[in-house]
Amino acid sequence: MHYRMEGSYHRVTLRRWITDVMVRRGGWVVLATLGLYLWVAPSTIMTGDNADFAAVGAVGGSAHPSGYPLYVMWLRLWSWLPGTPAHAAAVATVMLSAAVIFVLHAACRAWGARPLAASIAVALFATAPIVLRIHTEADVFPLNCLICATVVWLSAAEGPLRGTRRAAVLALIAGLGLAHNLTCVLVAPIGILGFVRGMREANALGRTIALSLGAFVLGLVPYAYLFVAGDTPVSWGSVDSFGELVHHVMRRDYGVFKLSNKGDGLAIGKNIVAFGASVGRAYLWIPALVGVVALGISLVRPHGHEPRSGWIALAASFVLAGPVFAAMFNRDPVNLGLYLVQRFHLQAMMVFAVFVAVGLDRIGTEIEARTGGRYARIAPLLAVASFVIGAALSLPFVARVHTPAVERGLRNMLGSLPPAAIVIGSTDELHFGAGYLQFATGLRPDVTVISAGQLGLSYYRDRLARRTGIVVVKPRDAAEKVTVTVAEQALATGRPVFIDPFQGNIAVAFPTYPYGLVFRVLPRGTALPSIDAIFAMNKLLFERYDFGYSFPGPDDQFATQYHVIYVRTWTAIWSALSPVNHREERAFAQSMIDALSPR
Repeated sequence: MHYRMEGSYHRVTLRRWITDVMVRRGGWVVLATLGLYLWVAPSTIMTGDNADFAAVGAVGGSAHPSGYPLYVMWLRLWSWLPGTPAHAAAVATVMLSAAVIFVLHAACRAWGARPLAASIAVALFATAPIVLRIHTEADVFPLNCLICATVVWLSAAEGPLRGTRRAAVLALIAGLGLAHNLTCVLVAPIGILGFVRGMREANALGRTIALSLGAFVLGLVPYAYLFVAGDTPVSWGSVDSFGELVHHVMRRDYGVFKLSNKGDGLAIGKNIVAFGASVGRAYLWIPALVGVVALGISLVRPHGHEPRSGWIALAASFVLAGPVFAAMFNRDPVNLGLYLVQRFHLQAMMVFAVFVAVGLDRIGTEIEARTGGRYARIAPLLAVASFVIGAALSLPFVARVHTPAVERGLRNMLGSLPPAAIVIGSTDELHFGAGYLQFATGLRPDVTVISAGQLGLSYYRDRLARRTGIVVVKPRDAAEKVTVTVAEQALATGRPVFIDPFQGNIAVAFPTYPYGLVFRVLPRGTALPSIDAIFAMNKLLFERYDFGYSFPGPDDQFATQYHVIYVRTWTAIWSALSPVNHREERAFAQSMIDALSPR
């Protein structure tokens, strides 16, 4: 009897533990998210930044400014995972993404939402299109969201820590945030409030200040990684002094408040509208509207145990990280520009989950009161339905953009080039993507890819000189572009030289002809091959290219961009073929244009 009672006790205890972890703490949505994300995680590179992180995660070195040392260290820690380096980096990122959902659920509960409302809100966030895309590939923003969600959780009046522990841990998280991505400072209003709460709750003020200062400095330690990362072939230079560290961290190669050095100028109205669209779509519009109403009501009539000051600080963090930050973007939110800016929406979208959860909780309380508790019987299904519906609506988009098109395009290009070729290009996809393939996977390391956009950086010019002997000098003619001078020096080495479709200055200065995804550059005065030879050459190249994937649509971002380049080659050939003497060749070129065009 004793043993039966003991067994019954353990069964009840286990049942309670499972209920607590899986329901009250959102364990089911964390596991569902982890499973979905692992299934979606790509095994190929998707974008330039994604290729950069996959490469430094496998090979080492510093990522592009600001270096993101905390995230790079995390990728290096998991670089042993099986599969391609891109997939290993994606899986390492998925671990962080699942942790975001756990912490965000806890944050929603700490701000007064009950488990059901918190589960619905985080399920919608986890399955939002841009979240499902970015949180399953190597990118800095999942760790960004984890750090900021932790700040929101710890800073709540009902957060898990009090006094000295609250203040010290928040100081540690602040340091780690700065050691990862400077945009973490955008949740400073709520972080400062939480730190002040910890100071007020502490018994020993001096001890709390000392511990917090030490914790903050400890959080900054990952920056030391940049000093030991080394100047690997995929590294954005090396850091050997404090001045170089500041230069790198402050993104001075780009400009502090610029998303890139090729921006379109401020587009304040368009970017604020784009941010609103991201939030609305993430929470399926109606719950998003509930969150907006809850934000306003909470400032007037605070929800739960959180005083008005807390809601003001949380709202300020959302506004600062959302519309205010979006207004600073120097890219027009269209096509690839939209992808670039949408990643910066994730942080504010995550904070907004708290308002959605609180708003849904208010509605649920009202419904329960009117239905006499009958609502509670079906309520859990709403959370599961939110996850399933959100995933079902987002997966087609993710399937289109998580495509091998970019990596296959780069593999096609590199694989078709003659030995020791030199390629001069502009895009991040070419520069970082080729670096990933050459040095993380060992594909065609004999090819030299020169990034035109980095010729102004001293470390890059030094690396180029060591590898090719090409010393970048100021053009003799003030009207001549530095890329033209570099092309001339590259041709002087006797190595085959190619350019991507964006090197108009070189194309004007030298004879060029289409060669697959790139253009062959010939010395001045050299006669071009006949159009028949160019046609035959490209026909053979494209027969060898790998197109084993679903072709993109007209707005599938980077995949579409690569197919536009494929089509551009055959359009140029079609235009050069004589309508009278090359009818069959023109028909073939037209068939290639039709087959490769984004659908």
